[in-house]
Amino acid sequence: MSIRSANNKRVQNREYAGASRKSAASAKPARAAASSVRVVPASAKARRREAEQGESLEGLSKEEKKARKQELRIKEDRMYSAANILMKNDAEYRSKRRIFWVLMAIGVVAIFLVWFLLMGVLSSLPENVIGVLQIAGLVLAYGFVIGAFIFDMVKIRPIRNFYKAQVAGMTDRRVLEILEDADTKDKKDSKKAEDDKPAEEPVQKKRGPKKNHRSRR
Repeated sequence: MSIRSANNKRVQNREYAGASRKSAASAKPARAAASSVRVVPASAKARRREAEQGESLEGLSKEEKKARKQELRIKEDRMYSAANILMKNDAEYRSKRRIFWVLMAIGVVAIFLVWFLLMGVLSSLPENVIGVLQIAGLVLAYGFVIGAFIFDMVKIRPIRNFYKAQVAGMTDRRVLEILEDADTKDKKDSKKAEDDKPAEEPVQKKRGPKKNHRSRR
């Protein structure tokens, strides 16, 4: 418990209205755990994961935990695949992904340009021009690469998180339906592509000179 100083004005005037604040160290649990209860401290990451999944693996055997983790991993993979399918069907997501890859491509081209300059490919140019080109290439490379990641974080990540949350709220049956529909569509597209291919003309065998079957006299 904290105590006011004797030189405090309220203490000197004997004004004791209110109560002093107790420290956190003096706090006690409302009810002690029973003797049969085993208290296991969980890490923040484990608690968060259990809260998201709505279940705890405490009390299970090693084999049961392994099997349950395998099931959860398969479920997460299905949810990830379903979210990717929904994102690919979104026109806005596809257009923004194209912008992202264009920015990345420009940055990579600028990096190769700087590398060529450092290797002396354009040694015929004056040194001051080469230096300016190197600086400009580095600025372009860093600018476009960093800009691409910022664009992904600001424009694309919200769409990605939206579909992840949407899939997380779906039932397992609905997730499987999305995966099966996508698989069926892929098979139809591949079959259509094969049907659209022009039929190959049969290769005609080369015929040799005709033999003279007339009998010799």
